Amino acid sequence: MDGLTNDYLVSCELDQGNSLYQPPASQQIYKATVPPAYHNFAVERYFSSRFSYQSREAWIAQILNGDITVNGEKARIGFILQEGDSIITHAGVRQEPPADRSLDVVYQDQHIRVFNKSAPIPVHPSGRYFQNSMTEILKKAFPEEVPRPVQRLDATTTGLIVFARNRQAAGFLMKEFQNHRVQKEYLALVKGKPEKKQFTLTASIGVVDGAYRGVGKGIKNPKSATTRVEWLASTNTHSVLRVIPLSGRTNQIRVHLSNHSLPIVNDDVYGEGDSSSYEYGLHAWKLRFQCFDRFLEFQVSPPRHFEPFMRDLNTNTL
Repeated sequence: MDGLTNDYLVSCELDQGNSLYQPPASQQIYKATVPPAYHNFAVERYFSSRFSYQSREAWIAQILNGDITVNGEKARIGFILQEGDSIITHAGVRQEPPADRSLDVVYQDQHIRVFNKSAPIPVHPSGRYFQNSMTEILKKAFPEEVPRPVQRLDATTTGLIVFARNRQAAGFLMKEFQNHRVQKEYLALVKGKPEKKQFTLTASIGVVDGAYRGVGKGIKNPKSATTRVEWLASTNTHSVLRVIPLSGRTNQIRVHLSNHSLPIVNDDVYGEGDSSSYEYGLHAWKLRFQCFDRFLEFQVSPPRHFEPFMRDLNTNTL
């Protein structure tokens, strides 16, 4: 594999022996540049919108405490940000949760790398995660490149994720995702059994509290969402579903299935999490998209803990 440093190859071998790694507690400093979508946002609105794992009130407290700077100056409540502004957030000393830092490269060319993402690990530093994030790991693995993920996967979701290797590819692919021209399929291992072979979930999704999403009365900023579901197999207690999100709302699959009484296995937010287990029930299974003049298609098998529930399925023909 081209571009891998010797230090990374050593760390990768260590990760294979101990797939979950927990770095020592450290001072966490986050650096970010304001994207075009947040131009003219007040600084507190920017943080609560872009980094919704923490409440608006908590971000305001950090701003007032002097923990956030904009272009080298301490941020002030109400300060209006401009595209390209440089922001540094001092998050203090934190102990990160353990994460699976292994990198499984499915495909690469001069424009992109496609990974079969492990779990648990977030794509970006977020919440309590910092060093244990894909972008931070990739900075060390490929120091000559800027990590540019063109899609989102939750920390507990495994499967296909695409990183652009240059600015031009990132711009092209982000538009493909934003315009819903990318075909995505997931496998979901859930508790319970559906009533129908095929069904579509259309409940609008909005904010419930902080970073949590939900449906129904009382949600804030509801947005339309559509998820197609096909029932593939069941045991007495669990089912495997093929899931196709037709919109890109945060936590969409997890929220829709939980609301339909089919919570994803080990989902500690929208289901019943098991802190002693790192076996999660959502896997990004298939991806089809165009990158410049090429049409690409990928499929990766789900983690081993899916196998007992899929023994009678031929996933290559689905």
